[in-house]
Amino acid sequence: MKKNFSILTVLLVSILFTSCKAFNYQKDTKTDASSLLSNALAGNTSQTTTDLLGRVLSYLLFGNTINEENIIGTWTYSSPKVIFESENILAKIGSDIASDKIEKTLGEQLSRVGFAQGKTTLTFNKDNTCSFTYGSRTYPGTYKFDASSNRLTITDAFGVGNVKCTACKNGNELYLLFDSSKVLSLLNTFSNSSLGNSTAASVLGNYKGLKLGWSMTK
Repeated sequence: MKKNFSILTVLLVSILFTSCKAFNYQKDTKTDASSLLSNALAGNTSQTTTDLLGRVLSYLLFGNTINEENIIGTWTYSSPKVIFESENILAKIGSDIASDKIEKTLGEQLSRVGFAQGKTTLTFNKDNTCSFTYGSRTYPGTYKFDASSNRLTITDAFGVGNVKCTACKNGNELYLLFDSSKVLSLLNTFSNSSLGNSTAASVLGNYKGLKLGWSMTK
């Protein structure tokens, strides 16, 4: 009996040690937005830090100025995008967890209204006309780009009057980003219906300080 008790004790200690080790590993490797941002300001440009800051609007705009000539051409829908308006918002919300959930929901809604990877296109012409194709629909319109503020104004091409967004480049991608409060209205326009009080509406409208939109490639 004493021998069996000793064996049981050893097993329990081993399990406890393994559990604690796993817990500490998860704790140590958990993404800490505040720490990563502090490291970045101190000159740490690790891949993890760079990837995280790639979700911050000010970081994307810094050193990536674009002008009207940069956006001329045909761009094809690639993926939904969720971008933090500032480093403080990123640190407050807590790394990528919230944005991943929102990005997934946004992608599902864009797909529902007719966005398709490699098929949905937006064309900017030199004469400031443009056209937007999604699903089976194509809308002509006009655009105006203010390079000083990265503000892109698209008229009629989204099936509605003036729509304003922030345009920025990330590598070979063009991001079109909208205030989170405006995305629901835009999705409703695309679908000719209302998301109302649906779960999607709740998720997309639940966070302030985010820019929601999508990326496009040439």
